[in-house]
Amino acid sequence: MDIKQPIIHDRHIVKEAFKLLKSQTEPNIFTQPKDLTIVTCRNKGTMEDRIIPHLAGYEDTSILEENLKYLGLDLVVLTDDRLPWRNTFKFEMLYNYLNSGDCTTEYFMCLDAIDVILVDDPQNVIEIFKSHNCDALFMSSSSLDGYNCMPEVKGWVHNINGDKNRYMNSGVYIGKTSFIKEIVEEAMKYAVPPGVTMDHYRNYLASEPKDYPKGSQDQDIFRFLEPKFYPKLKVDYENQMAFRS
Repeated sequence: MDIKQPIIHDRHIVKEAFKLLKSQTEPNIFTQPKDLTIVTCRNKGTMEDRIIPHLAGYEDTSILEENLKYLGLDLVVLTDDRLPWRNTFKFEMLYNYLNSGDCTTEYFMCLDAIDVILVDDPQNVIEIFKSHNCDALFMSSSSLDGYNCMPEVKGWVHNINGDKNRYMNSGVYIGKTSFIKEIVEEAMKYAVPPGVTMDHYRNYLASEPKDYPKGSQDQDIFRFLEPKFYPKLKVDYENQMAFRS
């Protein structure tokens, strides 16, 4: 498995990659950067409870939690028991944590819990972030979900990334803590109360709603906000930070 990026965000290979990592790496190999807080948000529901069926719930620990524990790194796990789970609950969870006074580091990294692992020193992630000369850096992927509802944003992205067929992915992002707080606070304006099912969401996207992205997924909302916060917010269109097939 020839992967050069320090993070893997790919549900198809993440379990195999973690097994390989453990076979080739001693436990507690990395040191937690003193200026970095690593956070994940997750629910405790079952597959039927989730708005995205292929991402099943977990009763105990996620693969990211097991991964960082093995590497000897600290992870802040924010949980929410509300059902049905919506990814936009993350905004409220992150906002509350960032305003609690518990996060005092200069940098803040947020990773999805169920299909992300770290395979290299987190200090390298910080260095990749710094090389982009921005205040927040999101990973990229080839998924176009949601862009049918915001063609102007899609056109703007193509102008920025040179038609690389890579788009913002919110499964992995890092930035200055103060700026992440600002982005999350803005994103919260587009979240809606719980109770929306997957069928409702698909019908919502198909209707190309005029109030988009209100009521959509967290990633769609972040994508909508990219032009607003650029160039302080950037996307890793060169795919240096995280691998995704």
